[in-house]
Amino acid sequence: MEQALILGKISHRVPSNILEKFRTIEGVNEAKLIFGPYDFYVTIKTDTKEMMGDIAFQIRSIEGVIDSLTCYVVSSRVQIDGLNMNQI
Repeated sequence: MEQALILGKISHRVPSNILEKFRTIEGVNEAKLIFGPYDFYVTIKTDTKEMMGDIAFQIRSIEGVIDSLTCYVVSSRVQIDGLNMNQI
């Protein structure tokens, strides 16, 4: 199972149903509007990285999306210099 987080920016003329458009894409788990340097995030789960690329393309193709950044989940358990991140 492959997972990713997509952060994105939307134009000021964004359609009011943009979150619903994200949520109708197969593989999208969650879609929310946020405050900060990005305007939305979408979490996705797929069987392959190729499918993730297809989903990212679909998200970027939605009217109102002007930029996006895809962050791939490399592991749900990370160990950095002997520190187990699950213990934090």
